[in-house]
Amino acid sequence: MPRKNRSDGEGSVFQRGDGWVAQVSIRDREGKRHRITRSAATQNEARKLLTKLKGKQDSHTLIIGGRGTLRDWLNEWLELFIKPNRAPKTYKSYHDLLKQHVPENVGSIPLSRVAQQPETFQALFVSIAQDGLGRTSQLLRAVLRSSLNRAVKLKRLESNPILGTDAVGFVSGETAVFSGEQGKQFLKTAEGERLGALFVTALSLGLRKGELTGLREEDLDLEGRTIEVRRQLQWIKLPGDEEGRWVERAPKKGSQRTLPITETIYRFVIRHLAQRNAEALAAGESWKDSGYLFVSPNGAPLHERNISEAFHLACDHAGVPRIRFHDTRHSCGTLLHLQGADPFIIQKVLGHSQLSTTRRYTHTPIEVTRPALARLESLFDSTEKESEKTLVANSVANRPKVIKSN
Repeated sequence: MPRKNRSDGEGSVFQRGDGWVAQVSIRDREGKRHRITRSAATQNEARKLLTKLKGKQDSHTLIIGGRGTLRDWLNEWLELFIKPNRAPKTYKSYHDLLKQHVPENVGSIPLSRVAQQPETFQALFVSIAQDGLGRTSQLLRAVLRSSLNRAVKLKRLESNPILGTDAVGFVSGETAVFSGEQGKQFLKTAEGERLGALFVTALSLGLRKGELTGLREEDLDLEGRTIEVRRQLQWIKLPGDEEGRWVERAPKKGSQRTLPITETIYRFVIRHLAQRNAEALAAGESWKDSGYLFVSPNGAPLHERNISEAFHLACDHAGVPRIRFHDTRHSCGTLLHLQGADPFIIQKVLGHSQLSTTRRYTHTPIEVTRPALARLESLFDSTEKESEKTLVANSVANRPKVIKSN
């Protein structure tokens, strides 16, 4: 029997397939009629949903879902809220993440139906994690949660389905860091490397790659032995751009800082400045004076990949394990921690806004835990020996006396 048409606000409950549906009608500002539906397993559940829908309708809090698909909204969110307000590298990483990991069957969901599908998103996060991309799964969940929170604020979405999902746990690999001996060995051979001063600054002060490439000579106070971290320099090719470009921006929140120049850094930097001036003279008119402290052999800014390649070659020359260049920050934090530095000092050096982030950059290698446990073992061993002595003494004292009879 066909369902009869109902007036706005009346609502209805009807069966669809194996389930039940609660439905009300609402008109937008232009007078266009929209049907808002909710699915339920039983007729009783559908009636309860209808009561909630009518209550929201009466209080004018019932939201007509935004037009278009989830993909349409994600693209709009990126252009209106991320691109103008976040770093270009962040915008690109969000864009690529959503493009690569939100499949068509999810991206094509009408925005008006997104709120009712937390299970769809949970299945997506689990699937990505099962492919060995646990960190990617968590990042995608965080980005989608932020995007759909904005949709809720703009009343484009009734509720955020990501809040009904759980982050999928995963076991991350241990971060490789230099030990004190490896760091010392690396610094010895770094003197012969063209970018030795950059490597020493990275390992000693934990600067990010973009902070290093963004340093200018005026950021150095060689007389006062300080260095100002004021900017980051990054090579970015944004979606839609035919060519990449250099982007200079302020460091991350809380990352602008003044740090001391150690004697080792001072020695390396003085040598580096002389070397750079010699390269400029040799290049003549072909020298590209970019104004940065660490540059390519022709004076142009340094690309991140060239730094990583040169760093790994320097590791080979020093006979130490190859680690990611970013792990020089972890090495700096860890070695400061092992030297007994206050956590807030380490936070200041690394330029973290949260102490909780700094804790992830301080590791305790096996070379440190082994002697600590050995000391604990010696304590147990001495305690056990004392117990044995006491046991023997008590045994002797309590031994029954033998009385010889005549």
